[in-house]
Amino acid sequence: MEHEETYHGHRIIVTTLQQAEGDWTSQAELLDSGRRIPVAGGSDNRYQSEEEARQAALSMAAGAIDRARISRGKP
Repeated sequence: MEHEETYHGHRIIVTTLQQAEGDWTSQAELLDSGRRIPVAGGSDNRYQSEEEARQAALSMAAGAIDRARISRGKP
């Protein structure tokens, strides 16, 4: 299932997928000019619930956005 989130003005698509064993995996992509850019270090972890998987991917994307903002410095 796809979820769209926003963090500091950046659009994030989080995709969750239930595995055959019943657990969940997730991945995050940043939307930039209509293109989807995968967040490095995709989540290979498995979670008990879809919400846990969604939060993990969102956290990973937020971290990537924060690191990019830090490297650019203050405006």
